[in-house]
Amino acid sequence: MQKVISLFLIVLFSSMFLSCSQAQTKTKKTSTGKLLVYYFHSTDRCVTCNAVENNARALLEESYKTKIDNGTIKFASYNIDEEENKALVEKYQVAFSTLLIIKADGTKTDFTNTAFQYAKNNPKKYKELLNAEIKKQLGN
Repeated sequence: MQKVISLFLIVLFSSMFLSCSQAQTKTKKTSTGKLLVYYFHSTDRCVTCNAVENNARALLEESYKTKIDNGTIKFASYNIDEEENKALVEKYQVAFSTLLIIKADGTKTDFTNTAFQYAKNNPKKYKELLNAEIKKQLGN
């Protein structure tokens, strides 16, 4: 029975990350800011889920405050279980905790796998990688 449960959990988590593994896809043009950093999460959050959001928010506040203040970058966190967020959840086809970087032209980069790999156990590396991706998306 233990092996069946373990196998089920492996399949469940594998499918969760594979569903979010699209590197870039096109979506409708966004109207707010030049770069959106959206973190989607459920109501029940683990330590890693919180680390993904908290470290992303910290990096943006530390390194991009001016760009946030002038509207170049927008960071937002959305609970996928709340009815008010259903339209965005459907628009970006989110089913699990997901970190997206979305350019004004609608191009989105799914940064979820990297975020979950490093946010809790190596936040410095997570911030470095996220910073590099944001710079790349901004054309810096």
